[in-house]
Amino acid sequence: MAIACFAMSITAMAQSNPKNILFIFDASGSMWGKLGNSTKIEVAKQTMGTLVQKLNSNTKAGLIAYGHRNSECSDIETLQPVAALDKTKFTATVRALNPKGKTPIAKSILHAITLIKAMNEAVTVILVTDGLETCEGIACDIIRKAKAEGIKITLHVVGFGIAEKDLSSLECAAQAGGGQYFPANSAEELATALEQSVKEVPKGDAFLSIKTTLDSKLKDAYIKVYKKGNPKDGFAGRTYESAATNPRILQLPAGTYDVEIRPVDIDGYATIKFSDLVIPAGDTTKRDIEFKQGIIETKITRNDALSDATVQVFLTGTKTSVANYRTYAKAETNPAVLKVPPGIYDIVITSAEMNGSVEKKFIRQTVVAGEKIALPHNFESGELLIGAKNAQGYVDATVVIHDLKTKKDIASGRTYQAAGSNPKKFILVPGNYRVDLMPVKPSGLAKKSITAEVTVNSKVEKIAEW
Repeated sequence: MAIACFAMSITAMAQSNPKNILFIFDASGSMWGKLGNSTKIEVAKQTMGTLVQKLNSNTKAGLIAYGHRNSECSDIETLQPVAALDKTKFTATVRALNPKGKTPIAKSILHAITLIKAMNEAVTVILVTDGLETCEGIACDIIRKAKAEGIKITLHVVGFGIAEKDLSSLECAAQAGGGQYFPANSAEELATALEQSVKEVPKGDAFLSIKTTLDSKLKDAYIKVYKKGNPKDGFAGRTYESAATNPRILQLPAGTYDVEIRPVDIDGYATIKFSDLVIPAGDTTKRDIEFKQGIIETKITRNDALSDATVQVFLTGTKTSVANYRTYAKAETNPAVLKVPPGIYDIVITSAEMNGSVEKKFIRQTVVAGEKIALPHNFESGELLIGAKNAQGYVDATVVIHDLKTKKDIASGRTYQAAGSNPKKFILVPGNYRVDLMPVKPSGLAKKSITAEVTVNSKVEKIAEW
């Protein structure tokens, strides 16, 4: 969640609205999907209505919708051309949409470009979509071609409640259109994203190229770029693992910027920062970021059989968690393989099968980029079964197990009056124990204590009788 916020907290850099705005509104069938206590379409209609009321009075606005009439990929319609904004009419048009069809993003953008060609004016296009392309065409290529032909288009994309993880096709379209991709997964985030998208994008005369890799392969990362000293005012993007967006190229006004880069799905990586990065006019400033990892591999067994355990990795000497894992007792997940940045770590392995929080610690382990360290561990244990009976049958009793060596209570349980839990099974480290039993049912019985020795792989049964 923290990473998502990293990408979503940016605001657009300017304050005024573009002169000409053209909305492409998703009215595909998936917009009936639930969002909180409402549907995505209802939230989008309400949010769009609120946004329109805030637009400058001299703004010209148009509206294209897709998927609102049938399930054909050709269902794309200009509901309002780019013209003087009639806020009441515009809002009523949006309110009347009834989602039905598919998601022809590329065709919708091509439809918008045709309108813009006829206008011969600069237009900011804002695509609001709740999904990826479901028809033919590649939006990114269409935008690139239009820009190369000199068509004056800026494209922003608002991704609304999109379930897919790889949104590189939408990021690519926004990048090619000189705009931004804004994720929105709630009504509040949609309102913020739309407000950002209708702010004028300052003319960029410089470019910043960020390439992110891991083991020489493209690696997904979040990017935040902002004017020095103002982290809430800037641009955000994501590289993904696609050549279409990695390197991620941002068009910016020349100036001095701070840049933050954080990889996606790499545990323990601190944000990489570039401060006072000067991006000159008429040039492309490049930064290639190679994320590095080493591997911690630990095979966990108990009495030489695969065993369930948690594995925690901390920065050495601290409680700062870098990675967490659970091995379970199956070959698919055991041994644990944890990829972490190079560094020095403390690894804590805790048995999930044994009583008493049994741990194994590996302290100050050095992880080197591109290398693996193996830290196998075998827990030794035995079983202790504690029963409670009297002449009438099972006795329900609380059980506390005391380690005679450490002088600590290390496990507890209850026998109940049932064969499934009486005797009660405990899995313990080999050693000598005192077991205290306090009867619950029947009442009036006195406390009893018994001793037991547990050895490796043993199964010891002790029955307290009244």
